[in-house]
Amino acid sequence: MKKNKIGLIIVIVLALLAAWFIYNNKKGTIKETLRDFAVADTASVTKIFLADKDGNQVKLERQPSGIWTVNEKYNARMDAINMLLMTMKRIDIKEPVGKVAQDNVIKRLAAKAVKCEIFQNGELTKAYYVGTETADQTGTYMILIDTKTMQTSAKPFVTYIPGFEGYLTTRYFTKESDWRDRTVYSYVPDKIKSIKLEVPYTPEHGYELIIKGNNDYVIKQLSNGKEYSNFDTVAVKQYLSYFQNIHFETMDVMMKKNEIDSALASKPINILTITDESGKVNVTKFFPRKPKKDQLDVDGKLMEYDPERMNALLNEGDFVVVQYYVFGKLMPPADYFLKKIRS
Repeated sequence: MKKNKIGLIIVIVLALLAAWFIYNNKKGTIKETLRDFAVADTASVTKIFLADKDGNQVKLERQPSGIWTVNEKYNARMDAINMLLMTMKRIDIKEPVGKVAQDNVIKRLAAKAVKCEIFQNGELTKAYYVGTETADQTGTYMILIDTKTMQTSAKPFVTYIPGFEGYLTTRYFTKESDWRDRTVYSYVPDKIKSIKLEVPYTPEHGYELIIKGNNDYVIKQLSNGKEYSNFDTVAVKQYLSYFQNIHFETMDVMMKKNEIDSALASKPINILTITDESGKVNVTKFFPRKPKKDQLDVDGKLMEYDPERMNALLNEGDFVVVQYYVFGKLMPPADYFLKKIRS
């Protein structure tokens, strides 16, 4: 009886050891692959290269100043950069792709995937393909690339971010225009020297605000040079504060080149010119924008122009879409600055 008990105990111990070994062997393999996807130290990431199957390529680089750039031409959107870095840090494996589905997933990755290369301190340390979402849209198909041979791994995985319900494909976008910073104006109020608003259709409404010093302003009408008097310095200060964080909505990718050329050849609605204390001039021209197809007004008539958005030609030459809600406050009539008469 005693021998049987000892034998049973030995069998149980051996079974537990075997189960532990099998579990940890499988777990170790997956966990090792998991670590290959994640980037623990995103602070050391100096460059990210993204490319899709349609030929779009984006090179994101961290400059010594800490600013990220896009394709060595524009400053990058920091919200998008931070989201991508967070994704790279927290990305985890949800499950390996099953054997039955592997061939199909690999074919999909080969046909439609974004290649992501991650450089840390100037060295390529991570690379993988980002595929489409899973059927339930809670995971993303990905497959690793060997950074030495640049050959893809034999095993794709379903990845996710713990606690996040959704897929990650949309965070790895490859259009240059979507990555670039959308800042139009970012001025410290006391660094502005002058602001000029031209109104080509009604020139008499144009004016220039000149900042001569603290609480020392001049506002003059452009059409005749007449200076306004009795204006409210608080209103002027509030107006100057509006230029600190102004962004365009998007690049105008819907308009064809001939349509853009036609718009630029037309008379702008307004022209806003800002000169800073160093003498640098920033000129933005605003144009009416065609409405959405078959967009009707309150009377049921087809609208001639979009009531919420307009186009703008930026100082750098980009043609973009801006919102009246954001930019309208930058182009008030001159009487905005006048002192209000209290009854």
